[in-house]
Amino acid sequence: MFSLKSKLDTSLRYYMSKEYFKKYRVIIKYKSFSDTILKRISSFKGTIINKIDWLSLITAEVSPRAIDRLIEYPEVEYVSLDGYCLLCGTSVASANNVNLSGRYKFTGRGIGVGLVDSGVFPHPDLLSPMNKIRVFVDLINDFKYPYDDNGHGTFISGILCGSGGNSDGLYKGIADKANLYCYKAFNSTGKGYVSDILFAINSLIASAEDENIRLILLPFELANDNIFYLEQFDKLLGLAISKNLIPIVPSGSNPNKEYSIRGLATLSNCLTIGGLDTSKTIKPYSYSSAGPVGKLQKPEVSAGCVNIQSLNCDKNYISERNGLKIYPSKLTEPYTTYSGTSCSAAYVCGVCALVLEKNPSLTFNDIRSLLQISADSHELPRYAEGDGTLNLDKLLT
Repeated sequence: MFSLKSKLDTSLRYYMSKEYFKKYRVIIKYKSFSDTILKRISSFKGTIINKIDWLSLITAEVSPRAIDRLIEYPEVEYVSLDGYCLLCGTSVASANNVNLSGRYKFTGRGIGVGLVDSGVFPHPDLLSPMNKIRVFVDLINDFKYPYDDNGHGTFISGILCGSGGNSDGLYKGIADKANLYCYKAFNSTGKGYVSDILFAINSLIASAEDENIRLILLPFELANDNIFYLEQFDKLLGLAISKNLIPIVPSGSNPNKEYSIRGLATLSNCLTIGGLDTSKTIKPYSYSSAGPVGKLQKPEVSAGCVNIQSLNCDKNYISERNGLKIYPSKLTEPYTTYSGTSCSAAYVCGVCALVLEKNPSLTFNDIRSLLQISADSHELPRYAEGDGTLNLDKLLT
């Protein structure tokens, strides 16, 4: 006999049976009549957070009694707890044995890059000589003006498109004329709700054609293995590809052992980038998750990601008060050092912006093939380095 409780994910069902919490933030998968469900959530004194029509998802904060009532309706297919994702020296160019100074004529000009991260600090290298921050949307505190209370998003933005102005070009980003479209979906501790991230990706897809957003960088990983979450990401990234966008993700931060890769990095609808330690001899980064995934090669390629220098930020800076913009103080240290596969993903994303400037007609499959055939192997295990590191001479000349 069918039980309504089967509509609940296992963790939510357990918490409700123990009466742990008075409210839950949940993702509701519906079959139809979304307006009716929204009205019912409101009638149960729930709070509606967002709605993604293409995935038939509603995110809301509701009571256990409201959940019991909602699953009685046939149009409600499934209810899941809203889980979390987690954010996963030398310059990034030198770490990847690249000299960008005047060697290549491409700068990523006109290419939009969507970034879902912890925000972006109004760093001089992002504002001068041109403002690269075209859009900033804050899903955490709903501020209008850019800020970053974690630092990760600013660091990644610098790798992508920083001007290098505060370092005489030494720490210039890979595509310093690209445009940045940043959604802050991660809080100061580096945690972000799955529903906020899905909403951000959906929003970037919706505006991609008007803004020429061709790349979506997702430098994070799921906090746990949850098939429901993965299915939603897989569908949404598939939509992105159909709209001529190229999703890029890091391999993740599990120990570098064969078959350690998990989450988004396992999906076929994205480019997965592994991390290498190039500080002395080239070797796999100790915390770069490794493939393969069945017959699927993951990661596709890899890049240096250890002791990378990029943009610093003032994590205590808040961009507005009472609706009025506040300007940041000058940074004492404009750059900082970080290691992680999100750095390698940002590097490859920047290179893709250069390739797309050279040939805007390229599709996701074209880019994947070009990256792989242009890569140089370092005779490391393929499950760790993929096809190797990018050879920019092959890609851009």
